[in-house]
Amino acid sequence: MERVEAACMIQTNELDTPFVLIDLDLVMGNIASMQAVADQNGIKLRPHAKTHKMPEIARLQMEAGASGVTVAKLGEAEAMIEGGIRNLLIAYPIIGPRKIERLAELLPKAHLTVVVESYDGMKAVSEAGRMAGLTVSVLIEVDSGFNRVGITQEEDVLAIARAIAADPWLKLEGLLTFAGQSYDAGDTEELLRTVKLEAETVRELTERLRKEGFEITVVSAGSTPSSPHVAGMPGITEIRPGTYVFGDLMQVKLGAHKLEHCALTVKVTVISRPAEDRAVIDAGTKVFSSDGEDSPIGTGRGYVPGRPGITLEWMTEEHGMLRLAPEEQGLKIGEQLEVIPVHCCAVVNLTDQVAAVRQGHVVELWKVSARGKVR
Repeated sequence: MERVEAACMIQTNELDTPFVLIDLDLVMGNIASMQAVADQNGIKLRPHAKTHKMPEIARLQMEAGASGVTVAKLGEAEAMIEGGIRNLLIAYPIIGPRKIERLAELLPKAHLTVVVESYDGMKAVSEAGRMAGLTVSVLIEVDSGFNRVGITQEEDVLAIARAIAADPWLKLEGLLTFAGQSYDAGDTEELLRTVKLEAETVRELTERLRKEGFEITVVSAGSTPSSPHVAGMPGITEIRPGTYVFGDLMQVKLGAHKLEHCALTVKVTVISRPAEDRAVIDAGTKVFSSDGEDSPIGTGRGYVPGRPGITLEWMTEEHGMLRLAPEEQGLKIGEQLEVIPVHCCAVVNLTDQVAAVRQGHVVELWKVSARGKVR
């Protein structure tokens, strides 16, 4: 952390709000906790960078033991590589001529593994490899019940595996799945059923592929709520959680994160007191987004740590409307608050810069390098 500590520190209340704060001590604790899950189960951790979108945090994850990072879009991969990250999994179909060209440009710059889940996607990655003159490592994405992308039928998985094996520009490394339905689990029992399905789906396919003579070395699964459970399932070699690095109210509701470990907050200022029981802050949906359900602890669209009497009741684009319990009605115009958001990933993607904070002091300002990289 020497590069962070060398920065000139200022107080967080000197920032012009709204401003996203990242508590470094909590981030490091979250990173260590998930790394311990992987290490204790003898598997790899490849965290998803779509949550933080910053090479600075990716480096912290890799310094703690992560094998690399996962990204969704090529734009995120470009930002990570520019920031010095050299081991990436692109967990998104590559489709279209410009995407092929961009992938070909990246292949010589880092070790890339790319997901395929269709013949069109497979051919696109192969063409990128041909253009770069390099063999590309690929994972086949299979659907384990989320019904988003991914191959659903065993015979189709075998067929595309054979096609990959016959392609001179591709090397099959293994399988990948994402059981996104884990986010909808109503309780621990339902979550464990989802995790079991996730693990069994890829394990059975792995066994079949190995019987067919394929060398499968990577079986990748897991999200923030499911990773601590799927990490111990037979056959899994890698987990890919993302949100764990910060935590948010969505993860608290799922039981996947503790409120006191949430590392991302939005610093806001009270700009209006239109009524005794109401206040308005200088951040709305353009800062917090409208993602996810209300706070599980009854404080609406956010939570002010230690102040449950403040409810972020509703928002417009630039305004956040607070409902104040009697004990909070002394809140004054100009007072600053920190708010834990419902969904941290969306908040990060809506800001250009975050403040890395330790004990109330800003120790460094980080550009959100992959912000808005949706292509």
